[in-house]
Amino acid sequence: MNTSEAMKLFSSRRKIEILDALFNGDSIDSIKKQMPASTYSVTMHSLASAGYVEEIRGDAVLTDRGRACRILFAQLNESLDTLLRLHDAFPEHSIRFPDPFYARLHELQGFRVITAEPKNVLKPQKVFFDYLGRSKHVMGITPFLFPDYIDFFSRMAEQSTRIALVVTPGVYEGISSSEAIGRENVAIYVADDVPPIAAAVTDQFVSIGFFYRSGSYDFTRDLIATSPEAKRFGHDLIGHYMGRSRKVTPP
Repeated sequence: MNTSEAMKLFSSRRKIEILDALFNGDSIDSIKKQMPASTYSVTMHSLASAGYVEEIRGDAVLTDRGRACRILFAQLNESLDTLLRLHDAFPEHSIRFPDPFYARLHELQGFRVITAEPKNVLKPQKVFFDYLGRSKHVMGITPFLFPDYIDFFSRMAEQSTRIALVVTPGVYEGISSSEAIGRENVAIYVADDVPPIAAAVTDQFVSIGFFYRSGSYDFTRDLIATSPEAKRFGHDLIGHYMGRSRKVTPP
C-alpha cells in the first residue's frame, strides 16, 4: 500500500470509526451496534485486506501497522485542525514555525486566544503577566523591545526565577545595561535572524504571538495553552531557536 492509498483509506469515516474503536479496546459486538451489519462486514474486510486489522480468538484487533498508522493519521488530522484554527484566529498574520513543528501542532490543541477588548485593551498582557508571575522558570523568544517586559523580567530575576531568553541584537543592546544581565539565573541568547514569533514557556503555560504579514507585531492577540503537551511544544520550540543563537551570559 502506498501513501495515496493509505490516505484514501483514512478518508472513510466508517473505517476511522472502527480503527478508533479497536484502538480504544472496544469489542466487535459493541462496534457492530454502531452501524448496519453490511457496512461493518465490508469495512472490516477492507481493513483486514490492507493489513490494518486481524482476527484473534474470534475478536478483531489492530495489527502493529494498523495501530501505528491510526496514531500517525490521528496526529496529522489534529495538526491540520489546529493549523486551521490558528489561521482562523490570526487571519492577517504570518503563521510560521520551524518545519519539524508543523507535524506537532496537535500538541497545541485546546489553545485559547486572549484578545484585547475596547474596555480592556491590555487584556493579553495582563493574562500573560498573571501566568508569568506564578512561574518558577521561564524560557522566551523576544524579537522586540517592550519596556514593561524588561522591568517584569528584572523583578523575576531578583526573585531567583530561572530565565533564558532568545533576543535579537537590537533587543540585547537595549537590555544589556539591565542589572539582571549577568545574574547566574539569567541566560541570554542572541539570534542574528529575527525569529518570526514571540513566545514564552514556563511551568505554568505557553504563550505564542504572531506578526502581521505586513511585518508589525500584533500586541492585541496572544495564544495561551496550559496542557503538558503544549508546554512541551513551547519548550522544544524555544530550544530550537536557542540552538541557533549565541549564548552571551552565564547559565
